[in-house]
Amino acid sequence: MQPPWPDQVRVAIGEVTDANAIDSAVAGADAVIAVVDHVGVSDDETYVLAAYAAAHRWLPPADIRGQSLPAEVVSVSECLTYFHPHDQDTWLAPWHLSLEHARHAADDTTGCAVETPVERLWKRRAPTAPPWAGSSVHALAMSVPTAGVDELAALMRRWTSDEPHPILTNLALGASPAGTDLGFEVLGFEDGQFHSWICYGFHRDAARELGVRPNERGLITTLADARRVAELANYGDDAEDGFPEVTWFPALITEPDCT
Repeated sequence: MQPPWPDQVRVAIGEVTDANAIDSAVAGADAVIAVVDHVGVSDDETYVLAAYAAAHRWLPPADIRGQSLPAEVVSVSECLTYFHPHDQDTWLAPWHLSLEHARHAADDTTGCAVETPVERLWKRRAPTAPPWAGSSVHALAMSVPTAGVDELAALMRRWTSDEPHPILTNLALGASPAGTDLGFEVLGFEDGQFHSWICYGFHRDAARELGVRPNERGLITTLADARRVAELANYGDDAEDGFPEVTWFPALITEPDCT
């Protein structure tokens, strides 16, 4: 039986043109609609799934590994890494509506070049062109705290003008992410692109000013610390020095369990 979702959710689903993707998303939402325990990253917060991505791990160059970064960094930001499929529609990239689609994309190595054009990887203040060739590809879920759903949905709608998008559909579904919580990536939304706190160098600022450092996956361990970093990014010196168009927020990164 179909869950009693509000009309706006049915509208959001109905706007997506891929019927199979809708079915997968609905089935997944139905399966995880119950509250999932995320006590390892926050005591009393719940999360809403926003989208999936099939992402390479980012391999930081040796010259910046000394900035408290591990050998492999988990990221869902186009600033740091590449995603599958490589020829995905730029309107949707790097996001997938369902876990099924993300896993299928992760298994498809078509277009994986040995080397990545450097000019496609420079982003703002990124210290160098980060390599990804040879790194593994993983299906990841990006979610936001329930309290941040309305803000992200509003940012997306201003950019999409209410055109269908996986993030808007999943936020309307309201499902909880399931799997292993890897940590938080502070993402910065700007005109459809999601920057990373690392590409802007905020991992250095966070270590110096807040005592917050990346964990063994290159993410932030707790929601409380991720919120502090997002606040630093939104209201610190950089926000005043030319980057006010980027809105930063904490995103929970989860690796779905293999089934």
